[in-house]
Amino acid sequence: MTCTVVRRVLLARGANLDSNTGLGRAHEAVVSLLEKTLVKDWTKAGIIEHQTKTQIISRVWNRWYKHPSLVESLAKSSTADLLHITDQEQAHLVPKKCKIPVAVTVHDLFHIQPRKITVENNTIKVGDMNPNFVRKTDIKKLKEGLERADLLICISESTRREVKRLFPGKLTALVRHQIDVNYWDPETNPKSSEIISEFYDPRKCLLVTVGSNEPRKRLDLIDTIISCLPAEISNEINVVNIGSDLRVTDDQLVATFQYADALLFPSVSEGFGYPPAEAMAAGCRVIASDSAAHNEIIPKTNLLPADELRAWVDAIERVHTDWKRNLGETRKPNLNLIEHVREILSPEAHGIALSNAYDLLFEE
Repeated sequence: MTCTVVRRVLLARGANLDSNTGLGRAHEAVVSLLEKTLVKDWTKAGIIEHQTKTQIISRVWNRWYKHPSLVESLAKSSTADLLHITDQEQAHLVPKKCKIPVAVTVHDLFHIQPRKITVENNTIKVGDMNPNFVRKTDIKKLKEGLERADLLICISESTRREVKRLFPGKLTALVRHQIDVNYWDPETNPKSSEIISEFYDPRKCLLVTVGSNEPRKRLDLIDTIISCLPAEISNEINVVNIGSDLRVTDDQLVATFQYADALLFPSVSEGFGYPPAEAMAAGCRVIASDSAAHNEIIPKTNLLPADELRAWVDAIERVHTDWKRNLGETRKPNLNLIEHVREILSPEAHGIALSNAYDLLFEE
């Protein structure tokens, strides 16, 4: 009889970020997978993290010295087989001489390796092009940590290509994020429109954006698109900008996706792109730019050229036409989009990919 070896992974990050942040959500997903035994032959050895610091001097001291020292000490004394640092912004935590292999999840390299993207003769800056002295020192430490890591786990092929370019010869693995479809699905977790009554008007076509005002998100494009529409159409459209103009609760975000006629996602650069995936899981139509890396998870029929304004205007007009045709009826969820997300971004698929990634470090 062959005895199955179950290995143990020690998870590490900096501050215990809330799960409503992208990095916090990604970390909690890994914790959940390990606790639910969805990562074959792996279990959780523990978590190293700290409370958020507010005072700048204590934050820097904790980030550069105290916390890295703690991670190094616990990795040395632990019986774990692997140390996994769950985001690249904590790569400085990779011990200089670690007795066990170290993996780092790389969500994106926007801040570590800023770049410029040209769209319609406009130059869009991605990342901070002029960091201050403290941040420059921080970035240097992050790059050195990524160099020390034994495995870089990438959440998209786009990120993986960039990692291979910047860290040639480094072992990499593709492990996409997960989406809990049952949480977003209007059939399994229906939400009342009453909880979004402050901005939802059933007499208008609801278009939603989700994201910050970062230039790469291109939220200004939405204003341009709406201004190009005939007045009889634009007057019947309600655009709600979540994250940039409006803050909502988790339940309100679920409800928004369940009742919206479309999510507009014109971003030209993403590490993964949670909003389109979550909207699709709610059966909500998605119109997104054909840009990295969200274009890896969105069906081609839902993608538009980033630099063709006319294509975006036409797409919005089609959404409005469909809304007008079904006015007075409850929006029917797109079951194909729900199944698409369930197939490629399920917790089970995430667990398999993570197990395969960890196992790379123990292949003979």
